[in-house]
Amino acid sequence: MFTKYELATIYEALNDLHPGTRVQFEGGVEVAVSDLSEKVLRLINEGGDANHGD
Repeated sequence: MFTKYELATIYEALNDLHPGTRVQFEGGVEVAVSDLSEKVLRLINEGGDANHGD
């Protein structure tokens, strides 16, 4: 899906936002930036999984 470099770039961009900021996606789904950061970090740390494009 994403390379480690792409995930790291996304993670760094999310860290520039206030952790309490909430993002609303199409369909009304709302997520906190801190939750997104945690999920991206988890993907980075899993590494080596063929599904992540490594």
